Amino acid sequence: MLTERGFAQGVVAGLQIRKLVGDESVRFFHSPYVRAKQTLLAILQAFDSQTVQVSSEPRLREQDFGNFQDLEMMDNVFAERQQFGRFYYRFPNGEAGTDVFDRMASFITFLFRSMDSRASFEAFSSDSVPAQNYVLVTHGLLMRIFCMCYLRWTVNEFEQVWNPSNCEIWVLEKISGTGQYRLAGRWRASPYGGSFVDIKFGKGKNEPLHEHMKRPFVSRLVTPGEPHALDRVELSHLRDLPRPRKTASNKSRNRAMLAADAVLAYWAKDSGTAAAAALSAQQKRQQARWHGSGTRKK
Repeated sequence: MLTERGFAQGVVAGLQIRKLVGDESVRFFHSPYVRAKQTLLAILQAFDSQTVQVSSEPRLREQDFGNFQDLEMMDNVFAERQQFGRFYYRFPNGEAGTDVFDRMASFITFLFRSMDSRASFEAFSSDSVPAQNYVLVTHGLLMRIFCMCYLRWTVNEFEQVWNPSNCEIWVLEKISGTGQYRLAGRWRASPYGGSFVDIKFGKGKNEPLHEHMKRPFVSRLVTPGEPHALDRVELSHLRDLPRPRKTASNKSRNRAMLAADAVLAYWAKDSGTAAAAALSAQQKRQQARWHGSGTRKK
């Protein structure tokens, strides 16, 4: 439940949102958790006498960390989570980050359908039209995973984004002439208007957010064979990967292992001849077997 301080933060957030949207129509989607509903009521004070649309959305709930959590057990669970990987770890009787990603993907599909005036299942009346602005009253991790899902961040990029502070407002603005939205940043209203600043990113929380992370980036282009093909920042998740595990004996290394070494040498460009040497040795053995086989046939 919210404290008095938390409720006051919600009221301020409502004033900031009202400053941003003015008198345009608004639809609110909110998490069903009590603190989210309390925050919604605090925000709505800024919309006094204005009719808005309100929808409860269970998919906007916080990540499920398990039922009736035991505090001592949870210390071990969080330590295990650090070892396994924060995004992939599934809490006992709860969810993994991947589960939250799945329900966000489902919600985003529904959200865009609701923006279509032809979506009869969403019509409040025969002449109803979609709202001009949509506000999601949800939780910190959900805000990050919503952006990860819509903007197509990699797991590495997602893990460098910090959770927002209480009642922090992130804004996605529609890109003119398209059906896409761009992450404008954190909204901060002022008596003179307002401005956007980058969301908190990087080890020190103050690194600039990469430009490709601000708009939907479905495919990342790479040209194999070009020098430094993986050097671009959007391909950093493909760099510094571990090498294939060595087998117990060199004698048991097969063609697949040789091919794996050649592939890594090709991408790493550590040695211009490494890949060629590995492939050449493999080709020579294949040729020897072929000739030997041919001799036996004779």
